[in-house]
Amino acid sequence: MKASNTLKAGIFTVALSGAAVFSACATVDFETEVLPILEEKCFRCHSGRIKEPMAGILLDHPEAIMKGNEYGPIVVKMLPEESVLYERITLPSGKRGIMPPAGKGDPCTPEQIELVRQWIKEGAKFGNWTGNDKPKATKPPKKQNNNSRLSLSNYGTEKGIQIDLTPDPKYPMRFSPKMVQVKARAIDALVEDFRKEIGVQALPLANDRVFVRRAYLGIAGRTPTNDEAVAFLSSKDSKKRAKLIDQLVDSEGYVNHWFNFWADLLKVESVRFVPSVYYAEWIKDALRNNMPYDRLSYELITATGMAYQNGATGWAASDANMAPDHMANTMQAFLGMQLQCAQCHDHPYDQWNQYEFQSLVSYFGGVRWNGVNNKHFVRKIEKAGIEISVKQEKYFGNRMAYNYRYAIWEPSFTRWNRLPKDYQYADAKPRQMVPPQVMFGEQPQIEDSPREAFGKWVTAEENQWFTKAIVNRLWKQTMGVGLIDPVDQIKYDTEAVIPELLTFLEKTMKMADYSLKDFLRILYNTKTWQLETITSDLPEDLATYTYEGRPLMRMTGEQMWDSLVTLAIVDPDERKGHGSRYTTDEYKMHAEKIFHTPIEELVATYTDEVIDQERQELKRAEKEARKIFLSKNPRRKPGKYGANIKTWSFDHMTDPRWQGMDQGLVRAAELTSPAPAYHFIRQFGQSDRKIIGTGRTDPNVSQVLNILNGPIHFILDNNLSVLSTEVAKQETPEDKITVIFRSVLTRDPTEEDVEIASNVLAHNQGRQGYRMILWALLNTREFMYIQ
Repeated sequence: MKASNTLKAGIFTVALSGAAVFSACATVDFETEVLPILEEKCFRCHSGRIKEPMAGILLDHPEAIMKGNEYGPIVVKMLPEESVLYERITLPSGKRGIMPPAGKGDPCTPEQIELVRQWIKEGAKFGNWTGNDKPKATKPPKKQNNNSRLSLSNYGTEKGIQIDLTPDPKYPMRFSPKMVQVKARAIDALVEDFRKEIGVQALPLANDRVFVRRAYLGIAGRTPTNDEAVAFLSSKDSKKRAKLIDQLVDSEGYVNHWFNFWADLLKVESVRFVPSVYYAEWIKDALRNNMPYDRLSYELITATGMAYQNGATGWAASDANMAPDHMANTMQAFLGMQLQCAQCHDHPYDQWNQYEFQSLVSYFGGVRWNGVNNKHFVRKIEKAGIEISVKQEKYFGNRMAYNYRYAIWEPSFTRWNRLPKDYQYADAKPRQMVPPQVMFGEQPQIEDSPREAFGKWVTAEENQWFTKAIVNRLWKQTMGVGLIDPVDQIKYDTEAVIPELLTFLEKTMKMADYSLKDFLRILYNTKTWQLETITSDLPEDLATYTYEGRPLMRMTGEQMWDSLVTLAIVDPDERKGHGSRYTTDEYKMHAEKIFHTPIEELVATYTDEVIDQERQELKRAEKEARKIFLSKNPRRKPGKYGANIKTWSFDHMTDPRWQGMDQGLVRAAELTSPAPAYHFIRQFGQSDRKIIGTGRTDPNVSQVLNILNGPIHFILDNNLSVLSTEVAKQETPEDKITVIFRSVLTRDPTEEDVEIASNVLAHNQGRQGYRMILWALLNTREFMYIQ
């Protein structure tokens, strides 16, 4: 019988979506084909966890589905045309009553509609599915392991040195140059198939001049020096592009450049306290040693200890005891999923609900963060009844306590998370404890630490989101557009622009054992990466990007700054800055010894005389460094250019390579993370490192002012700078102009360029004329954009 108007009026709103394709020769399986669709789009409004389901309809039990509501059933076995469910999903788009309604989801595809129709026609069988029961209220076990050694409440109670200073192993690259080319050609073939399908012709390969500049900026994060560019361009080796890629990927420049990418993704804030510099150092070491990405991720998720003992603790410390935020950031960083909405309510645009999210948070429920304040040691001293001087009080408060901030430990391995007090769903009560449980896949076995079980689940080869997220991020970083874009919004039903390519990239990453260097070598060797640049703007809908060429990309603030530094100092990748005073093995061992020294002995050791001597030695070292600078640059102080140099070793001033060079001239990766708000890099869009992915390359007025009045003059103002030295070596004005063009734009000047530059020199004598030429080139789009 046809569904009545009364029944239609009382029926619910159902949202159906998914990728189920019906085959006429197969019996529809409810659990694997129909249920996932209902779970994704329907359960948020029509399940037992909703206190007031829409129209009184429940879809999480077979009986409820067949019962319908007070107006009757919504599914009539073997009669799809008589079933309101089928009728509603087949209504025209925009029609009142269509399921899902406008704004609640996309209309069902023909394949989905046919799948539902056939399931009803076959008798609407549920198989072994018995429905989704409400989760039972449970409590964590009373007996728990305890790992509170790293709690500062146990300060000084354990003897012996616990820190391990054994260098991390170096992981060799796994693919031979021949295998890299095989994989690169396979990627190009998939991209070319995509172009043919949409009727687009690829642009030619970029010439060597464009390539060498793109390679240095894309892999090492800076423009090539004059000598580097000439060496590549003059080479007749047919494999010089592949060899340059291998050279750069295995260089310190790669570490410094890609650190900026990871610092943005992993929220590296090394500006706040001394211990956070160990987090930055740990990431650089991981990149330098080619630590496999699955291990890198696992180490970050499960890290325990003091910051100086294990820099990987910086990831957990970045969210400082805010477990829900930390879980949301972890899922975003490593799985590309946005779950922030599910902290407070069911996700409005994805299938995840609040209970599932809060269950995830329980994996971090036992993690504790030591936010040590400056009074920690002083209070220990007072508790021991020991009198100290004012100088000692300041020393123990302001200097010593900083080493032990941000310690991560798990005193209670199975401490569960509680639902928020305003929890509004019917499947659990507010403030109810929820056991740790993942949202999809096999539930991990918890043996000791829930974090370790969760880390294994995240990085498991079976976790489809883990590999998909990282290969998509790296594709976007190198190619300019993600196969799924935005890269942080991979949903349950998201499909890549070129699905076959994404699948191939995932297999390649796994075959490389998650070697980031190997994977990037392959991408850089593709013709897709080496094509000429598209001069038009990217489409507003990135899913329509055609890959006919490489998009024109503006330099990041870090790339721009590092290119300027390269014009100023020799060996820019070797000059260390922020935190270099504290990241030595000697300093770490010193901090460890203090941690294990009884408070009485500590007070007896650090007397006023010892404190004065330590400060005097520091001042002497600083004075000697300044003396060396002034011997090269009389009558002016060393420029810092916004850098905070309190944590820097003095090698950056005393090393013969940089004597007389301003203090602030280090690569972006060696500045605080992020740089101060007024710094050149921040003005040009560097992320604030508080929220994932907030870096920008858009131009703005402050950038113009920074270039007009900022620090770029230091490149020629210092006679010791690389560019000044190169220009001074040339005998004719034409040769000097050529050196400036090669150093800034990686090309020789045209006849018109020489004419214009010569006219500038004719009206501006000496260094001023060359400075104006340099300033003009640094303001060109040719410099600021990566062709």
